[in-house]
Amino acid sequence: MNIQMATASSSLSQTQKKMDTIANNIANVNTVGYKSREATFQNLLTQTYANQTGEETEPGRITPENLRVGFGSKVGLTTLRNEQGSAQETGRDLDVMLEGENVYFRVQNGDAINYTRDGSFDIQNQNGVISLVTSRGNAVLDQNGNAFTFETNPSEVSISATGEMVATDANGNEQTSQLSIAKIDRPQALVNVGGNEFSLQNGELELVALDGEEFKTRQGFLEMSNVDLTKETTEMISTQRLLQFQSQAIKMADEMMGLANTIKR
Repeated sequence: MNIQMATASSSLSQTQKKMDTIANNIANVNTVGYKSREATFQNLLTQTYANQTGEETEPGRITPENLRVGFGSKVGLTTLRNEQGSAQETGRDLDVMLEGENVYFRVQNGDAINYTRDGSFDIQNQNGVISLVTSRGNAVLDQNGNAFTFETNPSEVSISATGEMVATDANGNEQTSQLSIAKIDRPQALVNVGGNEFSLQNGELELVALDGEEFKTRQGFLEMSNVDLTKETTEMISTQRLLQFQSQAIKMADEMMGLANTIKR
């Protein structure tokens, strides 16, 4: 395989990964709390060919010497974009929108703690235990890191801007608790575990005890995805063109090799 074919084939496979990232963003344009991702590329190794005839023949040259031939590129990083998504009013008491940079609801998934921006909560009664859960059925945590439970089935729920929840049952009894909200210092360290939830890599820290200045909750609203459909569509078209160019480069390299093999002495 010659250099042209190797370069085009390696770049082709990596460009397909970018296309998959774009497709995933477009598919989740209406997903509550979804954060889009952006693929960035980096060059692979380059090889230098010493083709200089001498400094005397190139007076005033300011570009790098010799000829550098690359071997394509690869996806170096898939960046998580944390811009605030648009607000959608639902009027539902258990829908909570979280405003703030790099802040997430803490939820329980088995023995692990996950993080999500999806505030479409629900009340679940399982074996007599009434708890607050996410749309996936995972328990929402309170300020003490315990599963959010209710003593009685609430008939009315009020959530303040600081995340304080007051649940009132049919007899007028009130129960007050605080939603557990964490701030992630390095959001790029979040690992997507599916279902619009994230986990932290080993060694990464979270800040749980937050004041009301770092976040704000809005009851009766949901944060929609931050996907810019116009931008993603434009990126998809550009990436498709790049895939076509790389495929054409492979075809041309193959034709040149075939032509060289058919030359008769």
